[in-house]
Amino acid sequence: MAKHGIKNKKSLLKFLQESFAGLAECEDVNLSQSYQLGDKKIRLSMNNYPVQLNIGPEGDALHLYPERPINQPAGANGVENYILFNPEQYYKTISGFIRIKNGDKLILGKNQGEQRSLIHLPTDIAARYLSIANNDGQLVFKNIEEVHGACIAPLTKDKELKKVAKWRLAKLKRLYSIYGGPIVRLPEEEALSVIRRVNTLMEQEVYREQDSRGKPGGVVEIPAGMTPFIIGDLHAKVDNLLTLLSQNGFLKAMKKGRACLIILGDAVHNEAQESLEEMESSMLIMDFIFKLKLRFPEQVFYIKGNHDSFSEELSKRGVPQGLLWEKALIAERGEAYRDEMQRFYDQLAYVAFSEKFVACHAAAPISAVSRKKLVNIYEHPKLANELINNRLRRPNKPAGYFRREVKRFRKCFDLDSNALVIVAHTPISNDQTIWENVGDIENHYVIYAAGQEQVGVMVQLGEKILPLVYPVEPVAGLINSF
Repeated sequence: MAKHGIKNKKSLLKFLQESFAGLAECEDVNLSQSYQLGDKKIRLSMNNYPVQLNIGPEGDALHLYPERPINQPAGANGVENYILFNPEQYYKTISGFIRIKNGDKLILGKNQGEQRSLIHLPTDIAARYLSIANNDGQLVFKNIEEVHGACIAPLTKDKELKKVAKWRLAKLKRLYSIYGGPIVRLPEEEALSVIRRVNTLMEQEVYREQDSRGKPGGVVEIPAGMTPFIIGDLHAKVDNLLTLLSQNGFLKAMKKGRACLIILGDAVHNEAQESLEEMESSMLIMDFIFKLKLRFPEQVFYIKGNHDSFSEELSKRGVPQGLLWEKALIAERGEAYRDEMQRFYDQLAYVAFSEKFVACHAAAPISAVSRKKLVNIYEHPKLANELINNRLRRPNKPAGYFRREVKRFRKCFDLDSNALVIVAHTPISNDQTIWENVGDIENHYVIYAAGQEQVGVMVQLGEKILPLVYPVEPVAGLINSF
């Protein structure tokens, strides 16, 4: 993950020793009005309300909010994590934030990682300005820079207490409107009409150079000025996608034509052992993605993954998910719908890129590759297979890709070494959603959006593409209660 000045938990013993030593030196403050930090640490019992920090020579404002689910009342107990953000950007556009988890210590300052991109930290702030530690939901603040202190003020008005929840609730209502009602599987006739309209759009999909047949080729080129946000495998987790779209300024930026969602394939097929044969959730998430595509035809791009197929070779733990997917579609929606889904798969691009990144579902190709070949991907089935099926080279995967292939992939699009290479397909562990510098390959990310607890997205913030992570919430149920 991108570093932004947070020191994570150390060993339990060391953490406890440092925490209690630090708290012993603290002044307890019951914040009822603005408070100017002095030369002592202060311990603030947050009581689950937000605060404003005024920092730097000009007193720039940052907000620090308890991170809670959208349906949890303001002031409810049990909040452990906080998010720090710049309110001037946070509510208006796509922007970043810094999460301060229980056990974290954050150092604010201009030399502290990606803070400038994430929270628009003032350029004239000191290299190390202020520390904030989270000890079981109690925050400890300490001035580091001696000339300009920080001021803390409670945000106790009802408008401020409910602002984040109200802001997200408006997005859920917008998602309800986009889908046209509750988030449930579409009736047969409507589903067929929707996918046919999507396929008509795909015949002339924007930002795709034509291949030798005069059809949209295998590459989506995201233009300068368009903010991409990229997610990996969803595997039928519609709540993960809805959670993401109910956060940040993604929907608003898409509506204004300023941002685009890039899904790196494999939206279908639940990966839970007990649900490998279940296909209803796969229909639902594709219904939702198709509705998004119709509402934002130039802002939603689906890149082909290995599960986007009816192949008999597509299986998971011995379950033939490709064949079961085809059978389920025919049973519920008829052969005409199955044919349209195949048509959709046949029209998909395999690669998306901009001047900041290149992304595909699974792997940088190990075969000889060029932009021309990628555009004319239909002529190169072996290359197509590598893009959606291969994995990082390992002792048990000698034919996998590695550093050389990543470098060559960038060169296909004349990108420099700082451009990110982003793939999905192969989660590295069970407890994360984004992995950085995978295989010790600099600027190489693996992203995966089908986790139970969190969903990650790579998003361009200013001149950089950075990871943001959100806790997954059961928001479909909230939308369906409207």
